Amino acid sequence: MSIGQPQGMLLNEFGQRLWDAFGEVAYQVGSSLGPKTDSWRDVDVRLMLEDEEWAAMGLGNPENPHDNRKWRALCIVFSDYGRHLTGLPIDFQLQQRSHANREYTREKGCGRSALVVVNRDEERP
Repeated sequence: MSIGQPQGMLLNEFGQRLWDAFGEVAYQVGSSLGPKTDSWRDVDVRLMLEDEEWAAMGLGNPENPHDNRKWRALCIVFSDYGRHLTGLPIDFQLQQRSHANREYTREKGCGRSALVVVNRDEERP
Protein backbone atom coordinates (compact mmCIF):
# COMPACT_ATOMS: atom_id res chain seq x y z
CA MET A 1 0.00 0.00 0.00
CA SER A 2 1.66 3.20 -1.11
CA ILE A 3 -0.43 5.64 0.86
CA GLY A 4 1.71 5.50 4.01
CA GLN A 5 0.80 5.43 7.67
CA PRO A 6 -1.29 6.25 9.61
CA GLN A 7 -3.50 6.68 6.52
CA GLY A 8 -3.21 2.95 5.75
CA MET A 9 -4.64 2.07 9.14
CA LEU A 10 -7.34 4.71 8.77
CA LEU A 11 -8.23 3.36 5.32
CA ASN A 12 -8.80 -0.05 6.89
CA GLU A 13 -11.01 1.63 9.51
CA PHE A 14 -13.01 3.12 6.63
CA GLY A 15 -13.33 -0.40 5.23
CA GLN A 16 -14.69 -1.54 8.58
CA ARG A 17 -17.33 1.21 8.54
CA LEU A 18 -18.34 0.07 5.04
CA TRP A 19 -18.61 -3.50 6.33
CA ASP A 20 -20.81 -2.21 9.15
CA ALA A 21 -23.07 -0.42 6.63
CA PHE A 22 -23.25 -2.99 3.82
CA GLY A 23 -22.05 -6.33 5.24
CA GLU A 24 -19.50 -6.65 2.42
CA VAL A 25 -15.73 -6.28 2.23
CA ALA A 26 -14.52 -3.13 0.48
CA TYR A 27 -11.40 -3.12 -1.68
CA GLN A 28 -8.69 -0.61 -2.44
CA VAL A 29 -8.08 -0.73 -6.20
CA GLY A 30 -6.24 1.29 -8.81
CA SER A 31 -3.00 3.23 -8.92
CA SER A 32 -2.73 3.88 -5.17
CA LEU A 33 -1.88 0.17 -4.73
CA GLY A 34 1.36 0.59 -6.67
CA PRO A 35 4.83 1.43 -5.43
CA LYS A 36 5.22 4.51 -3.27
CA THR A 37 5.23 7.31 -5.83
CA ASP A 38 3.36 10.48 -6.58
CA SER A 39 1.60 8.83 -9.55
CA TRP A 40 -1.85 8.48 -7.95
CA ARG A 41 -4.36 11.28 -7.52
CA ASP A 42 -6.99 9.50 -5.46
CA VAL A 43 -7.58 6.30 -3.54
CA ASP A 44 -10.14 4.13 -5.30
CA VAL A 45 -12.33 2.12 -2.93
CA ARG A 46 -14.89 -0.28 -4.37
CA LEU A 47 -17.59 -2.29 -2.66
CA MET A 48 -19.24 -5.06 -4.67
CA LEU A 49 -22.85 -5.98 -4.01
CA GLU A 50 -24.49 -9.23 -5.03
CA ASP A 51 -26.71 -8.77 -8.07
CA GLU A 52 -29.87 -9.28 -6.00
CA GLU A 53 -28.79 -6.65 -3.46
CA TRP A 54 -27.88 -4.23 -6.27
CA ALA A 55 -31.37 -4.65 -7.76
CA ALA A 56 -33.12 -4.46 -4.37
CA MET A 57 -31.35 -1.16 -3.62
CA GLY A 58 -32.48 0.25 -6.96
CA LEU A 59 -29.01 1.25 -8.14
CA GLY A 60 -29.80 1.08 -11.85
CA ASN A 61 -27.81 -0.16 -14.79
CA PRO A 62 -24.40 -1.45 -13.60
CA GLU A 63 -22.95 -0.55 -17.02
CA ASN A 64 -23.69 3.13 -16.34
CA PRO A 65 -24.56 3.68 -12.66
CA HIS A 66 -23.76 7.42 -12.88
CA ASP A 67 -27.29 7.93 -14.25
CA ASN A 68 -28.80 6.68 -10.96
CA ARG A 69 -29.47 9.32 -8.29
CA LYS A 70 -29.32 6.88 -5.39
CA TRP A 71 -25.99 5.42 -6.57
CA ARG A 72 -24.54 8.93 -6.95
CA ALA A 73 -25.76 9.97 -3.50
CA LEU A 74 -24.28 6.91 -1.78
CA CYS A 75 -20.96 7.30 -3.59
CA ILE A 76 -20.71 11.01 -2.77
CA VAL A 77 -21.60 10.56 0.89
CA PHE A 78 -19.22 7.65 1.49
CA SER A 79 -16.41 9.30 -0.52
CA ASP A 80 -16.74 12.40 1.62
CA TYR A 81 -16.86 10.37 4.84
CA GLY A 82 -13.77 8.42 3.74
CA ARG A 83 -11.92 11.66 3.04
CA HIS A 84 -12.90 13.00 6.45
CA LEU A 85 -11.84 9.82 8.27
CA THR A 86 -8.56 9.17 6.43
CA GLY A 87 -7.38 12.53 5.14
CA LEU A 88 -7.03 10.84 1.72
CA PRO A 89 -8.78 11.75 -1.54
CA ILE A 90 -11.21 8.80 -1.49
CA ASP A 91 -13.13 7.80 -4.63
CA PHE A 92 -15.74 5.36 -3.30
CA GLN A 93 -18.04 3.49 -5.67
CA LEU A 94 -20.54 0.67 -5.36
CA GLN A 95 -20.37 -2.01 -8.03
CA GLN A 96 -22.59 -4.91 -9.00
CA ARG A 97 -20.49 -8.02 -8.23
CA SER A 98 -21.05 -9.92 -11.50
CA HIS A 99 -20.35 -6.81 -13.57
CA ALA A 100 -17.20 -5.92 -11.60
CA ASN A 101 -15.83 -9.47 -11.72
CA ARG A 102 -16.41 -9.58 -15.47
CA GLU A 103 -14.96 -6.14 -16.24
CA TYR A 104 -12.07 -5.83 -13.77
CA THR A 105 -10.03 -9.03 -13.92
CA ARG A 106 -6.40 -9.77 -13.12
CA GLU A 107 -5.95 -10.61 -16.79
CA LYS A 108 -6.83 -6.98 -17.55
CA GLY A 109 -4.23 -5.83 -15.00
CA CYS A 110 -6.70 -5.00 -12.26
CA GLY A 111 -5.70 -5.72 -8.67
CA ARG A 112 -7.45 -5.21 -5.38
CA SER A 113 -6.62 -5.29 -1.71
CA ALA A 114 -9.26 -5.99 0.94
CA LEU A 115 -9.81 -3.28 3.54
CA VAL A 116 -10.17 -5.10 6.82
CA VAL A 117 -9.55 -4.56 10.51
CA VAL A 118 -8.45 -7.56 12.53
CA ASN A 119 -9.53 -7.27 16.13
CA ARG A 120 -8.02 -9.71 18.55
CA ASP A 121 -8.84 -9.85 22.19
CA GLU A 122 -5.46 -10.14 23.77
CA GLU A 123 -4.78 -10.69 27.40
CA ARG A 124 -2.02 -8.56 28.73
CA PRO A 125 0.20 -9.77 31.53
